[in-house]
Amino acid sequence: MRLRHPDGQTVHVATVVSVENVKDVRALLKTLDARVVPQRQRLFADVLSVSLRLGPVLAATLASSLGLRQRLRHELATRRLEVVTLDTGPDVTPSDGSWRTWWMHTLDLARVLVDLLPEDSAHGSISTTLPRSVVPALTATGDEADAETDSAADEARRELREREWQVATRLMADLSGGLTEIAWHTGRLVRVAIEAAPKTLITGSQDVVRLLERADPARIGACLSAAQLADAKESPAQALTRLRRARLSVVKLRLGHHADDDLTAVARSMLAAVLGGVHAGCDHLEVNGTEELDAARDELSAVGLDGAADRPMPGVGRAG
Repeated sequence: MRLRHPDGQTVHVATVVSVENVKDVRALLKTLDARVVPQRQRLFADVLSVSLRLGPVLAATLASSLGLRQRLRHELATRRLEVVTLDTGPDVTPSDGSWRTWWMHTLDLARVLVDLLPEDSAHGSISTTLPRSVVPALTATGDEADAETDSAADEARRELREREWQVATRLMADLSGGLTEIAWHTGRLVRVAIEAAPKTLITGSQDVVRLLERADPARIGACLSAAQLADAKESPAQALTRLRRARLSVVKLRLGHHADDDLTAVARSMLAAVLGGVHAGCDHLEVNGTEELDAARDELSAVGLDGAADRPMPGVGRAG
């Protein structure tokens, strides 16, 4: 769904389609026909934006075949579906535990996305969580007899975690370079949105800032959600202030239909902080289904997003 911000910028609201276990294009199309096309028809939407959660196997297959990407783009258009954003899903632990595997998968998604973008969209986004940390949480038993052992173990964990941070920050710089190369070859920009998640290095905006200290802020930024902000005990204003001071942007917002009143209040505050100003601070939003899309419409309207937008327009929060 395309909405128009008061500044004239188009904001894309995409429905997540979980196809992590789909291995080929034919199976992907069958899934779209069974689960997504009926939703578009029920919503009376001329075009429905979808965010595909592609697994590593299909992503690598598509990334290596221009013909398959062109076929998929044609089939999406035939079904009146458009893709401006992809999603790696909430659990991105590579089968071999390798950060390099995660990095390759993310770049494969970027190569796929540039050929799926609509003609009138010059940029796309990929939201991702990091691989799970290999370092267990620091523990202490409180038993004096074990205190010395615990201290030595904790020190070893700290050193291991610091090495993990060094690998992660280096890979973010490498990822920036890969995204720049894709943009140079295709003329289309894909940005990556890093989302906090349990058992990863990233628990809040302060970790995003540390992670991206060597990355290109035009290529990589943050993905925010009400649940993540609540877990980090951060207000949307605090997170935005920290990101802006580091010259980092919000690349994607993840919306949800929250039964918890506190989470609902955080979500409203997040939308108001990012989209309620003179300019839109983000132009890619994601919901987990059409029910969430229905629930979010009133909230989106409250911050000035309304009506269908025929063509994307430039504005703060998008490149191009």
